[in-house]
Amino acid sequence: MPDSTPPRPRYFYAGVSLLALLLASVQFLSIRGETQTFDEAIELSGGYAFLKTGQYSIQPEHPPLAKVLAALPLMALGASLPTDDPSWREHKDMEFGGAFLYHNAVPADTILLAARSTAILWTVILAVSIALWSERRLGARVALLAMALFSLDPNVIAYGRYLKNDMLLTLLSFLTVIAWIGYLESPRWWRMVLTGALAGLACATKFSAIFLFPALLVLYLLHWRGFARLVYSLAAVCVTASLALALCYGPEAKALIPMTHSQRLAHPETVLLRDTVNKATAPGRVAYWIGSHTGMRPNPLVSGLMRLAEHNEEGHDAYLWGMHSTSGWWYYFPVAFFVKTPVATLLAILLAIGMAVYSRARPIRLQWMLLVPIVAYLPFCLSTHINTGERHLLPLYPFLFLLVSSMIASMRLLWVGALALALAIESLSIYPHYLAFFNVLVGGPGNGPKYLVDSNIDWGQDLKKLKVYMDSHGIDKVCFCALGTADTAYYKIGVDELLQVPDKNKLSETCVLAVSATVLQGVYVPPESFAWLRELKPTAKVGYSIYVYDLRKPTSSQK
Repeated sequence: MPDSTPPRPRYFYAGVSLLALLLASVQFLSIRGETQTFDEAIELSGGYAFLKTGQYSIQPEHPPLAKVLAALPLMALGASLPTDDPSWREHKDMEFGGAFLYHNAVPADTILLAARSTAILWTVILAVSIALWSERRLGARVALLAMALFSLDPNVIAYGRYLKNDMLLTLLSFLTVIAWIGYLESPRWWRMVLTGALAGLACATKFSAIFLFPALLVLYLLHWRGFARLVYSLAAVCVTASLALALCYGPEAKALIPMTHSQRLAHPETVLLRDTVNKATAPGRVAYWIGSHTGMRPNPLVSGLMRLAEHNEEGHDAYLWGMHSTSGWWYYFPVAFFVKTPVATLLAILLAIGMAVYSRARPIRLQWMLLVPIVAYLPFCLSTHINTGERHLLPLYPFLFLLVSSMIASMRLLWVGALALALAIESLSIYPHYLAFFNVLVGGPGNGPKYLVDSNIDWGQDLKKLKVYMDSHGIDKVCFCALGTADTAYYKIGVDELLQVPDKNKLSETCVLAVSATVLQGVYVPPESFAWLRELKPTAKVGYSIYVYDLRKPTSSQK
């Protein structure tokens, strides 16, 4: 039977190609000038160690898939793994990551660029997937607008270049949901299995992918096909997801098989999960109970879940609009979204809300289905005590942009084109400092640290730019105090003094001080330690994340 689906218009392929090329180009060109972010070396060394040894012991709080995929290109480069370094035996993840990246036979920048290329690939694949899937269901105009909102977003460009699991999680979450929608539309067993496999891979990328399972349940309810099929299909998805998750842990997965009572008696020297947990915390007590009743051995999956739960219970140093907290704020992510989202996108969202409220047309079922993953994911964001960056909202982006595009694409082409053009201008204006983007409503990147720091603007990425600034201004050495783990010696940056907390009396008129935005605002250090420095006008801002104060000059000229 011939396919009755109308062919895609020619301009659709041209638009998709142009947006994909633009996205890949600005990501690749801008990332070359950045050093590693805070934990990229840890992520990468952990993935490479897994490929080389089958052991997953480095930073198990984050599952292995994104790390392993990023490390794959290094196999072709012949990078070495410093397992003879004391940090490997002593499980000092940060030190081992530094030894791997900066004391390797392959240059650090070559390693980073090769690994970051995989992150760029996932971002481009996701952008194209958004367009291809939505064109058949919502039309070419909706598809291109959604792809433009995604591809031109400075946060997508920024975080999609780094060796973190956020963008791969976003890709796999989107593919999981559309595979499930495909199954609900046409119930075939392979679509059900595909959904489970993708959900398992998403969980093997980041544990917050658990939000997919309630989302799949609600999506089924919107496309009801009977209770028996509900139980059967969701059970099959969960089983397939569990198998995919276990496979991603490789040889380490065998530790998930509990030891029988007789095995424990025969091998009393075996360390069990209950022997390794911290019973002072609620997650530790839960793990102790499980280990005591099942005979489970320590394994990176359970240990990673436990560490993440403990991290969330203990909280994390956070900063929002001049406030400091370790438990975070429920409104952190709404505020972060507002200040970090381009004005053109915010306007598109407002227009979509207005059209939804005042339009007499009822939303189509697909629009309700696009809303489900957003509603399912938001509780995780609003309840977490780990408030470190807007990047945690990325899994919402494909569904949000598709939903918004489906509502406003019916406007006159002139207005839709004007929104896309405004977004492009706003996005390209921040090049190449995409991580530092803040919209003009809050004063742009120069005012960014008034609202957010950490991975929203300062992730340790601007060390190369500091070196360029020093060379161009004849500065041989700086007093240095910054968030980041990039090796200053590797990049030939002269450090007169490596500071934890600068002493005003000792530093005055003696050095050029380089301090990053995060510590300047008192995060990860005593909050008032830098109060005196915040009263001075910086001599320069390097990449918007490193503030330079030339204290050799009279301080009166800096006020």
